[in-house]
Amino acid sequence: MFTSRAGIRESNERIVLNKIAQKGPLSRAELAETIGLNKATISDIVKKLMTQKLINEVGIGESTNQGGRKPIMLELNAKAGFSVSVDIGYNYIDVMVQRLDGTAYKRELFPFKTIKRDTIIQELSEKLDVFLSSLPKAPFGVVGILIAIHGIVLDNQIQFTPAYDLAFLDFKNTLGEQFACPVYVENEANLLAVSDHTKEKNYTNLVSISIHSGVGSGVILDNQLYTGINGYAGEIGHMTIVTENGRSCPCGANGCLECYASEKNTLDTYKELSGHENALVVDLCRAFLEKDATAVRVVQNMIHYLAIGIQNVTALYNPEVVFINSEISRLIPDFTNQIEAKLTSFTSKNIKIKASHLGEEAILYGAGYLVIKRFLDS
Repeated sequence: MFTSRAGIRESNERIVLNKIAQKGPLSRAELAETIGLNKATISDIVKKLMTQKLINEVGIGESTNQGGRKPIMLELNAKAGFSVSVDIGYNYIDVMVQRLDGTAYKRELFPFKTIKRDTIIQELSEKLDVFLSSLPKAPFGVVGILIAIHGIVLDNQIQFTPAYDLAFLDFKNTLGEQFACPVYVENEANLLAVSDHTKEKNYTNLVSISIHSGVGSGVILDNQLYTGINGYAGEIGHMTIVTENGRSCPCGANGCLECYASEKNTLDTYKELSGHENALVVDLCRAFLEKDATAVRVVQNMIHYLAIGIQNVTALYNPEVVFINSEISRLIPDFTNQIEAKLTSFTSKNIKIKASHLGEEAILYGAGYLVIKRFLDS
């Protein structure tokens, strides 16, 4: 409950700004009608938002059926600021800057990196310093930085990272002080789910599975990201699928899904069996498409274990759709169809298995969406 008129005004400004960001261009009359505020209040809020350079007048709309003066349309000023997304993978750093309307401004991938606890913050600081120094001036500058972590995150703090040792590192304060903006940390699979849900809002319940160094999932239930009490929800990579003599997992258990179905494990197995020590994912997928026996066996094993994991996921969350995101799934055209064909339980009946939207940039776009949303809501 609001305790002052100032609080009500601030709330109304956020509502108007978000409505323009989501549905613009909109006229003042359309805002008044859809939000339920009177035209005078809308005009005052619009004037303030324009003074702050958060919105722009962008042209003339169509007049109503009753005729009259054509309305002036309003839209978010995409150039008012920038969001920064950083994906720290097990052997890469990927950075993207987006404008406030979510469009990508620039991106740079730093591949084949060794991620070390003692140096990662300094390395990221130096890369961002160079990366952001070339941005044009904007009224609000960088409105936030979000770092995607392949591990468990709770309340903006890293709890556990199986592929690298980054638990409890203080990205938030160290980078926040340097770049004078909010810094957030989030699980990369959760960001993937946000990205997929943003692209397909007609699904109210979905699971997005990220397959890279491990296997993780983001869960959207009733249009809300579900993380559980301790941030563990969706950690399907640590679901036990082999109960006898299972492979050891960094989480402390044996027989975990990601020990058999992660991209890294699949590639490492192919390297060992084929003797191609320097093989990349693209080499494995090319060999698979050429029906190389070793590549086919390795990829089919991955599909087999993923199908087991996904069947369990459908029983747990009963989603409308499951999205898959990995380099292997992008390079093998019928990868998702092969998984879907192996789902036999009634719990997975009529549940679609689809390739994740936006490909390798999906996590970055999900991060940017959250940064921009938090800025517009602040």
